[in-house]
Amino acid sequence: MKKKVNIVTTITQQNQLNDVQNLPFSVRLIELRADLLQITAAIKNSTHVPLIYVLRSKQEGGAFTGSLKERHQLLIKASQIFDFVELEGERDLTLELLTAIPVEKRRISWSGTAENYSSLLQRVKKYKQVPASIYKIVIDTTKHRDALSIMHLLKISNHKDVVAYAIGKTSAWTQVLAPFLGSPEVHSSIDSQDQTTLCFSPNQLIEDYGLPEVYPLEQLFGIVGNPVLGSISPNQHNIAYRALNLPYLYLPFQTEDFLSFMNEVMENSSFPIPISGVTVVAPFKRQGYLASKYKEDSDDQTYGVCNGMIKKEQEWLSFSTDAFGAIEALNRTMQNWSEKRIAIIGCGGTGRTIAAALKKYTSDITLVNRTFAKGVEIAAAMRLPFVTLQEFNASDFDIIIHATPLGKNPEETPFKLTDLKPDSIVIDHVYSIQRETALVKYCRLCNIKVVDGIEIARLQINQQFTSLTAIEKPIIKTTNQNLKIN
Repeated sequence: MKKKVNIVTTITQQNQLNDVQNLPFSVRLIELRADLLQITAAIKNSTHVPLIYVLRSKQEGGAFTGSLKERHQLLIKASQIFDFVELEGERDLTLELLTAIPVEKRRISWSGTAENYSSLLQRVKKYKQVPASIYKIVIDTTKHRDALSIMHLLKISNHKDVVAYAIGKTSAWTQVLAPFLGSPEVHSSIDSQDQTTLCFSPNQLIEDYGLPEVYPLEQLFGIVGNPVLGSISPNQHNIAYRALNLPYLYLPFQTEDFLSFMNEVMENSSFPIPISGVTVVAPFKRQGYLASKYKEDSDDQTYGVCNGMIKKEQEWLSFSTDAFGAIEALNRTMQNWSEKRIAIIGCGGTGRTIAAALKKYTSDITLVNRTFAKGVEIAAAMRLPFVTLQEFNASDFDIIIHATPLGKNPEETPFKLTDLKPDSIVIDHVYSIQRETALVKYCRLCNIKVVDGIEIARLQINQQFTSLTAIEKPIIKTTNQNLKIN
């Protein structure tokens, strides 16, 4: 059965107060971090959304450094103005405050470093002895097992008035998963670029994850890599799940260590919802391949990389869609591309996989790499010609497939762009939803045919969706302006 939760948006910067009127309609609560802001009662006149007054103490990672008496005076005054007041369970549950602040306005909270599930549960039980509208537990962690403990708190304790999640880029997925496990709220930052405490904006929660609507989950999928919080994959997969009415959710799993993530999360039999498959991206394509059982008929077996893993009969099988994206892009751009001279820039996992696949259609392929020794070694193994990136001249080729990280930084170019021929075809695997790469921008300005990284990602996502679910991904039009392809 589907239901809705409250989207809560936190304001941490003074200039964000001007944006409260522009929040999405689905935002039902606004947290005002009074320890970081100058707040007056006039803010009540700027929005009809209920306001939560939060005075986070230094002990719990906030900025308020006044005395306990000053703190309590401010909280009592705030309760006369604002709809809700957050009380810290370790210092605010005094007779004076509980007498002054009505039950319906109390939100009892705790923010701190990670604790195990038993300790968290005992903390919740202690706080729940004091009547309140919400009990909120937030941990700050970079460890996967710590994030699991807070998810178990929601799944096992089954308290419908308990909000629990973790902060930190490697545990950001808990913020999205929490409402699907029973949390009555999902928390966000008013600005997706402001990651002081949270990693998602209200629009991201709505567009990428379908919130505030939640439903019973049967399987989880996700993207594993570093970084992945800016990936378009969650948006594309989750929209398709909703269109097909599938009880699935696709999450961004950012990690510093692929093997620890696999052991502690992917292989964890007590994980609240089974993880059935993942997309694997840089820098973990090689590790994902080595940690899986390889598909015997796949190109990635020869070259030791994958960009996806699916669980079948308790084993993880690897697959790769890198070559599919490039070939599909070429098929859509030119009918006779196999007759053209092709340069593949980058001898990493993506470049090698694409080269292996294109060899089935043409032998006119040259490998290009920044590092001479690695390039020579790989080219010799693949029996293909090689040139260094320093010697590479784009005018010698008809098709350039760029598969290095060069271009993620503004104005960074992988090669001398003015060497491109007017009738060249360029495929750039680097993408950013915020801006075009310098390579793509140049090609568009010069009317050179180019397939950008977002379009390549979409092509691969279509194939990954099928590999992960055994269902063809539906064609869905999106209104998300960030995802438009020119």
